[in-house]
Amino acid sequence: MTGTPTTKADRPARTYRTGPATRVLRWVAVLAMVAVTAWLLTVYPTLPETVVTHFGPGGEADDWGPKWSLLVVAGVMLLLSLPLAAISAHPRAFNYPVEVTESNAQTMYREGERLMVWTLLFLQVVYLGIGWSVVLGGGGPLLVLGIVGLIGASILAIVRMVRAAR
Repeated sequence: MTGTPTTKADRPARTYRTGPATRVLRWVAVLAMVAVTAWLLTVYPTLPETVVTHFGPGGEADDWGPKWSLLVVAGVMLLLSLPLAAISAHPRAFNYPVEVTESNAQTMYREGERLMVWTLLFLQVVYLGIGWSVVLGGGGPLLVLGIVGLIGASILAIVRMVRAAR
């Protein structure tokens, strides 16, 4: 199998069990998405007709739009988060930065699953930061934490996958 291009269907079957921390984090992320969405829908009627839709680098509001734009954000987050949660349990089909072989497949699959779950989790931090910024103001630190987390999780996963391929 090594050195020969393979399709995802040719990859070894997944045999490892998802760890408890990964399972819990997946559910925490899904529940966080539901909670943030419920909170935004609850406060939506009390929002002014025009809300902040963009913030500058220093956290100052620099663009405004209709309050329904917050519903668009909620819809986009649902459309990103639910499929991400579902596919995170199927790492055999992912794209990897190195070849998946019989000897590294289970490690690659585990790292791929972890990457998707951490991505899902930090996406919810970004979502909360957006909602917090629009509704309460001052959600910038959450946005920064979410973005740094997304980048950090990606870098860590790629490093671990490359090491597993050696």
